[in-house]
Amino acid sequence: MFGSNAAGPVGHGIGAGATLEGTLRFSGRLQVDGTVIGAVIAEPVEGSEVVVGANGRVEGRISAATVVISGTVQGPVQSTFRLDVLSGARLRGDVDYRDLQIQHGAIVEGSLRPVGTDEVPLKLVANSRI
Repeated sequence: MFGSNAAGPVGHGIGAGATLEGTLRFSGRLQVDGTVIGAVIAEPVEGSEVVVGANGRVEGRISAATVVISGTVQGPVQSTFRLDVLSGARLRGDVDYRDLQIQHGAIVEGSLRPVGTDEVPLKLVANSRI
């Protein structure tokens, strides 16, 4: 898990089967393949990245420059650079973003608010089927 992968070097990680309760503050890059119950906060935000793996889970706020979600997040997400919600991901919480990508098959429930603009926020509801 630590070292590097296709997305780049991994600085810190919560491995599969591990659970962390409380506020997690980090710098650089964080890979979550286990469970975090509490806030995940990058300090400094600039240049930071949080990756929630397919089996990863965060129950709390995430704040970082880049956030990539493949697993489950229940809580608000603040992304100052880019947010990617990948196919199969589940996100329940309000989102502040600068650049947003939601892949087909992802479930997002919450308000979407662009950062640094006066645009009206977009509201998405999970499991909307036509």
